[in-house]
Amino acid sequence: MQKSSSEMVKLMNREKIVNELKQNPRQSRADLSKKTNLSKPAVSEIVKELIEDDLVFETGLGPSTGGKKPIYLEYNARSNYVLGTLIENETIFLALGDMNGEIINFHKEKFTPFSDGNVIVNIIAEGVRELLNREQIDDEKVLGMVIGVSGIKMNNEEVISSSPSINWDNVNLKQELSTRLNSQIIIENDVNLMTIGEFYKGEGIGINDFIYLFIGNGIGSGLFLDGKFYKGFHSAAGEIGYMVIGNQQPLSEDLGVFETNYGLFGVSKKLKQLNIDIQDEKSLLNFLQKNCDNKDIKTILEDTINQWAKAASNIISIIDPQAVILSGELTYLNNFYYNRFQRMIESYVPKIPQIKITELESKAGIYGALHLALQHFYEPNF
Repeated sequence: MQKSSSEMVKLMNREKIVNELKQNPRQSRADLSKKTNLSKPAVSEIVKELIEDDLVFETGLGPSTGGKKPIYLEYNARSNYVLGTLIENETIFLALGDMNGEIINFHKEKFTPFSDGNVIVNIIAEGVRELLNREQIDDEKVLGMVIGVSGIKMNNEEVISSSPSINWDNVNLKQELSTRLNSQIIIENDVNLMTIGEFYKGEGIGINDFIYLFIGNGIGSGLFLDGKFYKGFHSAAGEIGYMVIGNQQPLSEDLGVFETNYGLFGVSKKLKQLNIDIQDEKSLLNFLQKNCDNKDIKTILEDTINQWAKAASNIISIIDPQAVILSGELTYLNNFYYNRFQRMIESYVPKIPQIKITELESKAGIYGALHLALQHFYEPNF
């Protein structure tokens, strides 16, 4: 028992030194001793082991204060790697990340809507191989991968049972990729990952209570409450696509009432019913705003924005957040309709939060995936 206790203390001290170097690079052994309240001999012994384990490296000499010049140390953020993947609308984004959650290399590829799940598995597996080949990284250096998927609902076998734009059938994404890549895999909701990414790298930095609102083929939101990501009892918190807003005859079993009517598929369907040709635009909202001199298009546009604002108001009135971060199609609101969207919210809720627009866009989901991977897979001999 005594041995176990002393080993645990040493492991905790190793973690303390690594975390200190991660937060404040280029420190000497003497600096670490002062910062961590560990003895100089203890620090020297642990640093020696960390260097042997490739977790820390010496990076040069510091200025002398009268005696021997100190040797600076840094955490080796490329001692291992994690992978992050985001499936957003019809695009798959993949990134290789270091142990600080920074993106080292990036790859994206389009797929046809309603593709078979096996097509997605192949794209991800091949994309990962390309990323690792670019950086000449061996498989064993990769700790694991987190994948963000829209409309996720998992059964006991971890098969995705619904998604707005992919036909998963009985394709077990986690199992297939784990076998193909010989790696640990975590499947998470895409909007959840975007929310986590904003907390670490985007508009959510320094904000403890915020809502992340995403409009795409599906509609969803993510919640940070009291500085912690909130998933709910069934891991379904923020699934605002299931709000009862609009025609209650569902488009498909994979979509909620709100996203059936006011996600991109639902809005596109209304345009097609009026024989309005949707041009090849990066954003459907852009198309609507550019053509709002057409009476029918203007009606659809304003109704859509009004319903998006009502959904935002509903969740704001329950959560009372400090901020709401807009993403997806909402980032394409022009000044006129952005002001209209904000005024509607102000007219509905008792206290208006900050309304912010993401600058990370899809990279929010990638950063969220990398940071979640670090939380789950990071075990550097501690």
